[in-house]
Amino acid sequence: MKKTISLFIVILLVALCGCWANTGSRQNLKIINGISMISAKKGCALIGLEYSENDNSIELTQDKISLDINIGSPFIYRDKYIIYVMDSPAFKESNVTYLPASFFSNYLGEPIKFENHQLSLLEKKEFSIYDIVKFLPEEVLGAINDANYPNRDKILHAVELPRSMNISIPKLNLEKIVATAPLSDFSSVFKSELLQHGYSEKEISDFTYGDYKTIESSWNLSDQIITFLKLNYSDLKDKDLSKWTYGDYEKYLTAQDKKGLESRFSEAQKTKLSQKGILLEDVFYLFKDFYQIEVILAQPDNVLKEDIEAYYQFSIDSLKK
Repeated sequence: MKKTISLFIVILLVALCGCWANTGSRQNLKIINGISMISAKKGCALIGLEYSENDNSIELTQDKISLDINIGSPFIYRDKYIIYVMDSPAFKESNVTYLPASFFSNYLGEPIKFENHQLSLLEKKEFSIYDIVKFLPEEVLGAINDANYPNRDKILHAVELPRSMNISIPKLNLEKIVATAPLSDFSSVFKSELLQHGYSEKEISDFTYGDYKTIESSWNLSDQIITFLKLNYSDLKDKDLSKWTYGDYEKYLTAQDKKGLESRFSEAQKTKLSQKGILLEDVFYLFKDFYQIEVILAQPDNVLKEDIEAYYQFSIDSLKK
């Protein structure tokens, strides 16, 4: 009789452990409307982000830089500014908060796989939040002007671009800096577009230009733009663009502009620019003042350097407004 009871208890414990394991695995991953949603807490633990939450929001932190997410919202905030739009809103079920798998792969750059009922990184590497976030203008200015500014080197490394002619003035990547000007300072067309996409007057009144650009980048392309791309770019003629966003569109055009700029110069001209220490992307600035490549190459180096320095400084000064 005792053996029978003992055997029954062992079977029961095995069954319970199996149920607990299955419950845990179900809390790792859920499919909602065809979108894979991952346990936010477990995903962040894999990457190395500190995780905290309350009833209505979660906070992901590294090196005192925080990303804030409200339950029910697709927005990722940095100091109340929208810096990313997820494919699906964060949601909470049975005390577990879930985020789209694409948030980890597309935004954080850390794809997570679900295998044998467990989550794991597709590739183990060191994650740095500096590589993915945008910085506030005051943070960038602080890092430029104050040698003792917290995490100065990390911030500057994140926001700086290569410079021409050994210029000492930082060349800023404005795509890595939050545009904090109120949307009301800009064209009313932006407001109209947001209204067409279902945003309320009240929501729009709180948006900055940077918020608008982040939101716009998540919208799918209109049929008119898709038609334009297929007619004007042969490599896209047979490509399915139905899921392309305005963000994809801008990245593609930026790459095309770079190719177009390079094709404007002969190899001899490229060599002369290189000898002067001028990066091809900075020739864009020089065209504004000297108009033609032959005129640019005829200028003394100090004149060209001063011209490029002025544009670098202009970008920095624009952050003070």
